[in-house]
Amino acid sequence: MKTTLAVIHAEDSPNVAVRRPRYQIYRQGQAGNYHPEFGTDSADEAVEAFLATKPAFEGGAMHLWDSQEQRSGASVRWGTVETEFGFAVCRRINIFHDAALGSMARQVLEREALRQEIQQSAGMSV
Repeated sequence: MKTTLAVIHAEDSPNVAVRRPRYQIYRQGQAGNYHPEFGTDSADEAVEAFLATKPAFEGGAMHLWDSQEQRSGASVRWGTVETEFGFAVCRRINIFHDAALGSMARQVLEREALRQEIQQSAGMSV
């Protein structure tokens, strides 16, 4: 008995529904187009991944897209800060358009700061 295996990509078949994750991170490439980077249905995971993801280039845009709400839950804006030597450098500013996602981000950053503080104090006592 001969069997044939066919691989069908969901994007190529109109009869197959493609399930997209609720939250998707998009990074802007230098050519100006956006590339999907990370997707999940968990808001916590999405916020942590957004905070950890670096833009493709300095000054590049990034968005956390909520496909259920059909809007951006967070984005990156760039500001310039002058160093003590007088050099202007770009600084990433995370803007959360959704209050719940912003609250989660605050908790993630507080947890990370506490982890670093514990790590430093453990290193000093050794």
